Amino acid sequence: MIVRTFLRLFRSIYFVLFFVAAVLCGAFWYFAPLIGNDDWHPFAAVIPRVVVIGVIALLFATAMLIVFLSRRKHDDDMAEQIVEAVDPGQAMISAEMDELKAKFKTAMAELRKSKGGRRTLNELPWYVMIGPPGAGKTTAIVNSGLQFPLAEKLGKAAIGGVGGTRNCDWWFTNEAVLIDTAGRYTTQESDAEADNKAWLGFLGLLKKYRPRQPVNGAIVAISLSDLYLQDEMTQKAHAQAVRRRLHELREQLGVRFPVYVLFTKADLIAGFAEYYDILGKEEREQVWGFTLPVNVSAAEEGALGMFDQEFAKLLGQLNAQLLERMQGETDPQRRALIAGFPSQVASMRGVARAFLTEVFQDNRYETRQMMRGVYFTSGTQEGTPIDRLMLSMAQTFGIGRQAIGSGQGTGRSYFLTRVFDGVMFPEAGLVSADDKVERRYRIARITAIAATVLIALTTGALWVRSYMGNVALIQTAGDHVAAYSAAAATLPASPIGDTDLPPVVEALNQLRDLPGNPAVNEPDPDPALTWGLYRGEVIGTQAAQTYRAALNQRFLPRLLLRLEEQMAANMNDPDRLYEALKIYLMLGLQGPMNADLVTQWMTEDWDLAYRGPTRGQLREDLGTHLQALLSQPMQEIALNGPLVEQVQSVLTELPLAQRVYNGIIASEKATSLPEWRVTDIGGPAVARAMVRSSGKPLNEGVEGIFTYNGFYQVFLPEAVSVAERVQNEAWVLGEQGSLLENESALLALSRDVLDLYYNDYVSRYDSLLSDLDIIPMESLSHAVEVTNVLSGPTSPIVNILTEISKETSLTEDRNAIDTSAVSGGLDRIVSIESQANLSVQGQILLGALLDSATTPTGEPVPPPGAYVENRFDWLHQMVARRDGKASQLDQLMTILTEVYQELQKMSFSGVTSGTQTGEAIQAFQQMAARMEGPIPRWATQIVTGSSGIAADGTRASINARWQSNVLPFCEQALADRYPFNRRARADVAVQDFSRLFAPGGQIDGFFNENLLKFVDTRTRPWTWKRVNDVDLGISQQVLEQFQYASEIRDAFFNGNPTPLVQFQITPEALDPKAKAVTLSIDGQTVAFDQRSGQPPPTAVTWPGSVGSARVTFEPNRNTTESILDRNGPWAWFRLLDAAEVRSTNVSDRKRVIFNVGGRIAIFQMQSGSVLNPFALPALAKFSCPKSL
Repeated sequence: MIVRTFLRLFRSIYFVLFFVAAVLCGAFWYFAPLIGNDDWHPFAAVIPRVVVIGVIALLFATAMLIVFLSRRKHDDDMAEQIVEAVDPGQAMISAEMDELKAKFKTAMAELRKSKGGRRTLNELPWYVMIGPPGAGKTTAIVNSGLQFPLAEKLGKAAIGGVGGTRNCDWWFTNEAVLIDTAGRYTTQESDAEADNKAWLGFLGLLKKYRPRQPVNGAIVAISLSDLYLQDEMTQKAHAQAVRRRLHELREQLGVRFPVYVLFTKADLIAGFAEYYDILGKEEREQVWGFTLPVNVSAAEEGALGMFDQEFAKLLGQLNAQLLERMQGETDPQRRALIAGFPSQVASMRGVARAFLTEVFQDNRYETRQMMRGVYFTSGTQEGTPIDRLMLSMAQTFGIGRQAIGSGQGTGRSYFLTRVFDGVMFPEAGLVSADDKVERRYRIARITAIAATVLIALTTGALWVRSYMGNVALIQTAGDHVAAYSAAAATLPASPIGDTDLPPVVEALNQLRDLPGNPAVNEPDPDPALTWGLYRGEVIGTQAAQTYRAALNQRFLPRLLLRLEEQMAANMNDPDRLYEALKIYLMLGLQGPMNADLVTQWMTEDWDLAYRGPTRGQLREDLGTHLQALLSQPMQEIALNGPLVEQVQSVLTELPLAQRVYNGIIASEKATSLPEWRVTDIGGPAVARAMVRSSGKPLNEGVEGIFTYNGFYQVFLPEAVSVAERVQNEAWVLGEQGSLLENESALLALSRDVLDLYYNDYVSRYDSLLSDLDIIPMESLSHAVEVTNVLSGPTSPIVNILTEISKETSLTEDRNAIDTSAVSGGLDRIVSIESQANLSVQGQILLGALLDSATTPTGEPVPPPGAYVENRFDWLHQMVARRDGKASQLDQLMTILTEVYQELQKMSFSGVTSGTQTGEAIQAFQQMAARMEGPIPRWATQIVTGSSGIAADGTRASINARWQSNVLPFCEQALADRYPFNRRARADVAVQDFSRLFAPGGQIDGFFNENLLKFVDTRTRPWTWKRVNDVDLGISQQVLEQFQYASEIRDAFFNGNPTPLVQFQITPEALDPKAKAVTLSIDGQTVAFDQRSGQPPPTAVTWPGSVGSARVTFEPNRNTTESILDRNGPWAWFRLLDAAEVRSTNVSDRKRVIFNVGGRIAIFQMQSGSVLNPFALPALAKFSCPKSL
């Protein structure tokens, strides 16, 4: 019971809000004092807690008020809608409408005042009563015995139409709202369309304002007299109308509700009044009918089957009480009616069951209705009772009907009260909720409960987490301190003599990572560790002190020692030495601190010392410790005074202007300027026409500081600020730096810086122009392409020279450039003579804007950049177009265009003489020679390349003729043939040999016609000679082959068209084992006999007519030991290859030794010329050149 009451309380939103507010206020009251830290507890006092609790209570009270007003407005809106839902067929007049609105307004007010009035209309159960007209619906409600709180105020219990139920009567009871619908809503007989529209509109109102459970049940009222007196079709029509209305209720409202069937006007059953006349008030309030179980099936075997059973029980009770009732009645007529009453009731079972079957029978096309119970009631006793038995007999036998007598009209109700407040109202929860709405409510309810539980659990968990976390925090701090102590114990004691940072970092990391260490940063404590228990601040304060001390004692000395090493190692690098000294003095607190500069220096050093991805964490840790060191006051450490003085002395040896100038050039502003690149300026095809002789890429250009924009936007403003920087950093150089405070020294410094800049400016563009060359031309087509690019509309020569002219025209005023700094400087220059006490900054500005060659006589001073502009005056003159006339460069490009056209004609025509330079090329070279800068060099490269291309054309033409006219026959005649291949079996035909090598033959004729003019044949070996300063380009190896061919011609032909070699053979000695030897050469015989003595020389001519050569020894032993022979046109040469040929003291004589079978014969061979064809190396070395 208590649990049920508790759960019922939680169904009220007001109680839920009150409960949540109470929990929050209680929790805040008890736990708020714990919020804060050691020194700050904002809610320790009572007043702050009371204020916060008051705010919480006010917020929840506001929420409850909002809910209350929202519900009240909901009721008012619903009432307004109910009134405005006028019957579309019978519109109310304005006065009646106003009257009805007033009634509803009064009703709402009275209901809120009544007992239980705090419950809104939405919280009460709603029941809708349907039935045909005259069914007694209103009578049943009026005589139900329910309490109607509006009866006294409004004079009647219901609000609605008069003269019957026009639309609906709204009966407001303390327990429920009963909606008495008009009977025509059920039957919809008079105006079906209007009635149906009004009915559906009524259902829409219910759904709109009670979305979850629009109704808690439906009451079907049907008059027993109608069932008795109507014919079967009318009864069926009413039953079907009721079924449709129930179906529409189910479909439109989306809920499944119980249906209660009231059979009204039971007093019209004959004998009813006489049978129950003796009942008292309480007995008349009881239920006469039956309620079915909740889970009974609505099928015919279920609910309708139970109807028969329950109805039989009712009859049984009537019959059980019949004798007693008859004995108590003395009037015979009344006794007769009492005796027949059970039979009368039994007679109505058929029509009642037929009605219920028609309404509740199962149908696959409609959702099953839940018939909850069947009840018989009587509101008033009016009308004539109906004797159903006599009526049936009269209709059967055709006899007249007897009148039973009219009712008494006692006005007592029978069996109504408990049907409503005892059966229906307690079962208000049987209705199902709309699935969609219920799902939303369920989610909201579960969410609210879960949120409440989650808040409670979360709060407790947070405190537990805070406690555990702070315990772990303290333990972590202790672990870090112990780890630091262990790591620090391994570090060398003072004085520190090493720069080994990794062990120091390992120790410092322990202190840095102490919880809440504010020396590293100001960390926000983990919210999970606060909640009044946080101890990180106490730990952090001590951690910061320890950490800072370790940084100054362990870390800073090693940084200073590292800087000392760097200064000692960079004595020859003044710029780096200066920066190292500056950082050293900063960390030694001997100069103003620049944390960014120190960080940059150290980071660069660590990136080199501890490079690689594996040491990335070390570099990150070093940076963290450095930032912590620089962010807090540092401890002053004694510096190495002698080293500082030595470094300052070295720095003063380097001109200060050079160092200042280097700083400007290396500044971030200067290096961030875009480079001036040839590839950006020279046009889209510059890479096809120009290269750099140094091998550098074309996209490597001039630094952006050496451009017009760089001069005005960066260098001049930086130069103006030189004085300020020098003064601010005078402390770096010590006593030497103090000298810079002299105005004249600063002025000289500014001038020197500007002079250095001017010199580098000129040097950059001079070097670039000197490094640019015309790309070497590889072929005639390439020469056409290059000259086309160079002379075209986007000529790289024109673009480059024009843009360099613009960049060196530094005195030119361009509106696109912000020259405010320059203008301000010039204003000071104008008034300089009148300023006796010029400030240091003014002197520096003056020095930055004046050229070094100033005139103190009052003459106009050169504007900034005039020096550079004067140095490139030749270029400005070259590209200038005066009075609309073409510039010198334009004229040169016109001639270059003619050169391109001449080369293009050569390419198309195939004419490749190349022996003389064309007129356009000569004119181009002559004009370029009169110009300055790189133009003469570029012109020479173009002319040389073009002439070379002509020579290349000649070579190509010669090569083509060689490969088509000579090479095929040469290879065919000589390939794998003797004597050019000594191992070959086949011989070169003498005729082919003559065709190739004879004077005027193919090789000799080709050489004389095509190559002789390019060859110096006076040298040994032959060499190529230049024609018009152009080399033909054929290799020396090819020329050697033609020289070999010339030697073969001279040795074999001697001016003859066929080979003719004349020589003498003289026998010299014969082996004693032989008697004689005979040498036969192409039919010519030389014999040597021991007995005859040495014969005289024999003249021999090659080639002969036989084509064989043989040596025969006698006596003849056998063929292999006595004869050596060879056949073919080259037989003699082959026989010589088989013999041993030795040189003698005379160049034209050779000794030939034959050894056959161990017997030797020696002959002397004397050629007719020093060009001995039988010992000619050219024969073995010659091969047909594949290509020239």
